[in-house]
Amino acid sequence: MLRRFVHCIILLLACVTLILLVNQSVTAASKTITVQASRVNVRMGPGLAYDTMTQLKHGAKIHIITTKNGWYQVRLASDKIGWVASWLVNNSEVSSAANQKGTMNETIYAREHPDSSSQILGTMTANTPVTIIYQQGAWSQIIFKNTVAWLPSHTITQQNNNQQTQTVDPTIKTMTVRSDQAKLRTGPAINHQIIATLKKQANLTYIATDGDWYKVKTAAGQTGYIANWLVNLNSTTPNNATNLSEATIVLDPGHGGRDSGAISLKKTYEKTFTLATAKAIAARLRSAGARVILTRNKDKYVGLSPRPAIAKRVHADAFISIHFDSSETANTGSGTTTYYYKKKKDLALAKALDQQLKQLPLNNRGTDFGNFLVLRDNTRPAVLLELGYINNKHDYREIQEKAYQKQVATDVYQSLSHYFKQ
Repeated sequence: MLRRFVHCIILLLACVTLILLVNQSVTAASKTITVQASRVNVRMGPGLAYDTMTQLKHGAKIHIITTKNGWYQVRLASDKIGWVASWLVNNSEVSSAANQKGTMNETIYAREHPDSSSQILGTMTANTPVTIIYQQGAWSQIIFKNTVAWLPSHTITQQNNNQQTQTVDPTIKTMTVRSDQAKLRTGPAINHQIIATLKKQANLTYIATDGDWYKVKTAAGQTGYIANWLVNLNSTTPNNATNLSEATIVLDPGHGGRDSGAISLKKTYEKTFTLATAKAIAARLRSAGARVILTRNKDKYVGLSPRPAIAKRVHADAFISIHFDSSETANTGSGTTTYYYKKKKDLALAKALDQQLKQLPLNNRGTDFGNFLVLRDNTRPAVLLELGYINNKHDYREIQEKAYQKQVATDVYQSLSHYFKQ
């Protein structure tokens, strides 16, 4: 009897040891991922409603602890714990559905994953307003009780967020469809009914512009709307301005709305200073006679893809995106950097701006290649300016001052004046 008892104790200890070894193995093999996006916000909890604690840049390595509702709980290099959206780690940006508003057209379960057999998180009732932040296949991800949930896309009637009235651009006459299966719709939004499916290289006659959509007529005589990212324009506008007063400049204040950007040591947001600086630049350029268009002129969210689309639509002679940098550890990064993507298209503009920005009271880090969507997807000459490190005490003292913003405006004006005379 005693021998049997001892034998059971030995077996029990062996099982416990095996369990501990397995757990240790799992912990040791915790997944490490590399951020492929340009920037990813790390939040205090698993949802967009939680505050941003820091940002990760392209190439940063993070260790996944667990997952919840499509979010990764991660351990940072500083040993801090935070949450990142899983769909942003390997993508440059949220899909074009970002920040799209909608209304439930039926009552249905909200689920943890885009799968009808996934765990139910709650119920969405008919006529309830929703905010769509991502779309995957036939599913839409929404903000749900301080986190996220998934719903079948067909259960949501999407609203047209674009409040602009139709305008007519006299420089656009015709356009060509860029890819097969492009949809012609009854209105300027993806929730409108499909009139026709167009083939690649199909010719369309331009009628009007409505936000990010063109009203067009097909060769068969059908009239409808097509998204501006699905077509190539046949424009009558000259390729280059020869004087600043003849130029169209698109200024892109980075971030905005629910996207705060980097956070300073004073807990102020990058989005605030990018807008203030862009407005100072716009005022200076307009005083010189330039046509200036801002991708946002107030604190509102604008997706990444629409920003270069604006430059394309207005045939911009230059696109300048305004940002303020941030280092992983406070007070370790300093200075300004001018980024470009394509040497042939962008480098001359980058060099012109960089040369003049050397007049600023911050260290000039020169020009560099930047794999940012607003540059990568831009068909017009484009640069992204990082005008100082917002989490550096010395840089921040300059960044927050109107005098610094005016100096940036003057430097941009002088560099563009020289650029257009080359």
